[in-house]
Amino acid sequence: MSKPTTPPYDAWLERHGEQLSQGRKPVFQTPSGLTIDPVYTPDHLAREGWDYERDVGYPGEQPYTRGFTPSGYRAQLWKTEMYAGFGSAEDANQRYRYLMSQGTTGGISIALDLPTQIGYDSDHEMARDEVGQIGVALTSLDDVERVFEGIPLEQVGHIFSTANAIGPIVCAWLLALYEKRGTPTGDCIVQLQNDPIKEYVARGTQFLPIEAALKLTTDMIQHCRTAAPEWLPISVSGSHMKQAGASCVQEAAFTICNGIAYVESCLARGMQIDDFGHVLELHFCTEMDFFEEVAKYRAVRKVWTRLVRERFGGTTERAQRFRLHAATSGRPLTAQQPLNNIARITLQALAQILGGCEQTRTASFDEALGIPTQEAARTSIRANQIIAYESGVPDTVDPLGGSYYLEHLTLQYERRIDAIIAEVDAMGGSLEAVRQGYFQRALSEGAYREACAIESGEQVVVGVNRYQSDEPAPMPTFKVDPTAAERQVAKLQAVRARRDAQAVEHGLARLKADCAAGANVMPALLECVKAYATIGEIADVWREVFGVYVPEAVRF
Repeated sequence: MSKPTTPPYDAWLERHGEQLSQGRKPVFQTPSGLTIDPVYTPDHLAREGWDYERDVGYPGEQPYTRGFTPSGYRAQLWKTEMYAGFGSAEDANQRYRYLMSQGTTGGISIALDLPTQIGYDSDHEMARDEVGQIGVALTSLDDVERVFEGIPLEQVGHIFSTANAIGPIVCAWLLALYEKRGTPTGDCIVQLQNDPIKEYVARGTQFLPIEAALKLTTDMIQHCRTAAPEWLPISVSGSHMKQAGASCVQEAAFTICNGIAYVESCLARGMQIDDFGHVLELHFCTEMDFFEEVAKYRAVRKVWTRLVRERFGGTTERAQRFRLHAATSGRPLTAQQPLNNIARITLQALAQILGGCEQTRTASFDEALGIPTQEAARTSIRANQIIAYESGVPDTVDPLGGSYYLEHLTLQYERRIDAIIAEVDAMGGSLEAVRQGYFQRALSEGAYREACAIESGEQVVVGVNRYQSDEPAPMPTFKVDPTAAERQVAKLQAVRARRDAQAVEHGLARLKADCAAGANVMPALLECVKAYATIGEIADVWREVFGVYVPEAVRF
């Protein structure tokens, strides 16, 4: 009887065990907690039951690990965008024009100030000192018209906004703008985040009970299928959960769980996944563990497309090909030695591009200090362009595919994502996971672990806890025009004075009745915004009918 043969990898470990035990760290792990072996070989994949055809395949074909199109970036480069907005509509308009002149290809990505995001007019007492500070102040259709003044929509290509609780209002604004200009909805694709569920666990701009927020989101998705079938009415976002403490695997899994909730809500309305699956977008952020991030994007494509087929009964390739949108993360960016952030942003951008994302957003090196300056924004645009035109990265599809390490990570992360989805399903889905504090605990625990690791020096942050500099490094920072809030309030008051008050009253009354009856709110919203009802007036109707969100205590 022949003696069992030691697998080559195990034999290599035996030969070099003494040297391998002298690593610079006691344990090597990914940020998601997966142990990293010294080297990866075919032995690893064989032990895991990895099969090329089943687990990787070819670009443009199931399981879509290598991307949704056979040609990847050889045919069309990724779309690049810069998230921007501050001050008044005129201030933001100037920045958008500048970014487009510098070569952004992903259109205009609108950052909204906090009062706008939570449904307050700029002259509300809750808006004091916040108007235009972290985004542009929008209170009515008049502001939206001024944001896009002199900008042909058909030349923009895409419009994105992180509008969540107020997503349907922003959608109505843009539908009204297109109608006034006579622009076909297909000439400029609108992408709205419209993802309120994650606000209850990470970002905090929720103001309605979660069930009401889900209902309004579904209203908008349903309405857009006929009013603007080319638009992407939801971008299910994991980036905020990631930056609040979620691991890479948790970010992917929690986002997919929330996506399941939205799909199930649409199906309950009688919609068919084959009719709307292709307008769903999943949005993630990219941090510093390069290979983990690339593996995440590959695994997400596998998991979501499988869910569409097996769980929701999707039968078309189109329904499975969601849009994959990625942004570099602001969490690793440091106020100390901010020029170091250029390297961080470039590594993050490269990871999400090698992960096969169709649309990418890059942060700016001074974001830890405030709103980016034009120079910082331009530098981030150039980082994308250098990768696109000087690196050779886009010349073949999925160039890291076949790496034993990357394929191991992709397979492991797929399985871990599946396990978390099963856990959330057992609770009753995302809404119940929010109510039980499951997501909130995971994020808080992750943020605490990372803070402790940085404080102890276990996690090195260059320029912060290692290689610090005592030399002052003056850095110009952007300041919002101090007159912006005053100008914004004056324009708001002028709109109120000249609009048809009776038309506003009629629209708001219709909205209230439709909300109370459980009808789709979008037709009434369109009537309201065309009459120049303000965001505060509309949101107050929602608060009156649906109530106001009161958070429950989360036990840790």
